[in-house]
Order: sequence, then C-alpha cells, then structure tokens
Amino acid sequence: MLAQAIVERSGREPIREVFLSPDAFAHRTAEASIAEQLGDVLVSNGLPRPAPADDDRVGGWQWMYQLLENDAWMITENCAKLIEGIPLLVRDDRRIEDVRKMDGDDAADAARYGIVSGARWVEKNFVAPGFSSTFSNLASGSIENAALKGGATQPHFVHGMPLGEQIARQVTATEPTSRAIHFQRLEGEAKKFFRPKHLPRRHF
Repeated sequence: MLAQAIVERSGREPIREVFLSPDAFAHRTAEASIAEQLGDVLVSNGLPRPAPADDDRVGGWQWMYQLLENDAWMITENCAKLIEGIPLLVRDDRRIEDVRKMDGDDAADAARYGIVSGARWVEKNFVAPGFSSTFSNLASGSIENAALKGGATQPHFVHGMPLGEQIARQVTATEPTSRAIHFQRLEGEAKKFFRPKHLPRRHF
C-alpha cells in the first residue's frame, strides 16, 4: 500500500532515485525486506528500485546547517512539515554533534537523506573531471564545486556578457539545491576573475 501510494503521488515526475533508510533493507520476519517489497511495486510502475540512503547522521546535519547558513538550500513553501520541523530540532545531550530523536522529525530525516544521498548521485553524474568532490567539499565546510558543461575543468568568464547568463551556461545540474550550490561557487569565482588587478610598481 505504501509503494502504491508513492506511485500515485509521483505522477509523471521523472524520478531517478528512491532512497530508503538502511533499516528498510534488513531481513527480519518476512522473507523479503521492506525495501524489496516496496521495490517490486515501484519497478512494476516504472520507478527505480530503492537504494540505501547515506546514514551519516552527524555529517548530514552539519551539511544541512551549512546549506541553510549559506542560503544554498531551496525549500519550497509546500514543504510544510519540513519548515515546521527544522526549528524544533535540538542537540542530543549524549552526542552533541547529533540531533536528538523525537516525534515529528521524519521530514528532517528525509531531507537529510535526500540532500546527502541525492548530492552523491549528482556528483557521480554531473561533476566534470578535474573538480574535487562536491560531497567532501560541502561536508568539510567549503562550497567550492560546480558541474560545468562540456567537461570543462575550470569556469570561464568574459567581459561584456551578463554574469548571470555566463553562470547559467556553465551549470548543468538540474536539481534546485545543487544548482544553488553551483551558482554560489561560480559567483565567487567570478568575483575573483573580475577583481581589479594591481599594477606592478614602476621603478624610476
């Protein structure tokens, strides 16, 4: 019933990955795991078979915090449960880097799964050769990576063309959060490129 509800709510949306908690892949009482049972229904309706979400809680929460702090995470108005739940998250007294489990944190957990696991999918499919890892950079506190068109290994800027248009032409990511991250990185690179150059001192 859950899998069928997912199918019905997905409509015609092009879905590349379905992430589930790693717990869903455990074999308990039934012969097939929850992930396998869900997957059979999803696949029969044209959706991908579920993949285990990244369950690095501490890294995921830190990344979410950093994205919010840098205005690099787009949360739409219809994500009511997520908007309501994020301000309620508190530190776990026994593990201060983690968030304390509580009723109603499902939306935040789902967002954490989506951001970390989804970004790894973006990294695998969109990041051009020559760039360092999107996930590693963000998790370590540096939003520096961009997916560029044509396999470019570095951003390219010219004078005389609107900066926004130049950046848009170089970003290939389609997922809103990834696009925001890539735009932010390229804007930083553009500021360096267009920064006035200091002329060398002349000696007489």
